[in-house]
Amino acid sequence: MKPSGVWNGDKDFEFVIRGRSDSNYATCPVTRRSVSEYVTYLMDALVTAKSAMQKVVALSVTEAELMSVAQCVQDMLYVMRVLEPIGLTVKKPMVLEMDNKGAVDLANNRSVGVRTRHIETRQHFLRDLKEEGILKVAWIPDLLTKNLAGPHVLTVLAEL
Repeated sequence: MKPSGVWNGDKDFEFVIRGRSDSNYATCPVTRRSVSEYVTYLMDALVTAKSAMQKVVALSVTEAELMSVAQCVQDMLYVMRVLEPIGLTVKKPMVLEMDNKGAVDLANNRSVGVRTRHIETRQHFLRDLKEEGILKVAWIPDLLTKNLAGPHVLTVLAEL
């Protein structure tokens, strides 16, 4: 969990903020709410990590993923807004990694399908940040929400 770089006071130094997000769809057997999990890094050092039941019931896997992504992006923006007012530079676009290709496509494209109209607000939030050059949404293999045996967990954590 060491930072990938050290700031030496150079005004041209760019701080790198990135996030990873995932969710489990309809995990709770009683309420059918999903679990959001995300982490935020500053220079590859962990800044925030959260795993919590979502407050509303998602109607699809993609919607559950977008809820988790929106929370992660808010944390990434918070870190950016702490650094920039004090004169530090944040490398943009910040990269957000997620494992749901449908949610990645929704965040990166302007079309809204019949089945995704109910999640349009989160979708536009992510797209607006992308179009402003603040955020880049990228796909990664599934990592955060799957149960793994002990040795595999250590390997996955080392890759994060």
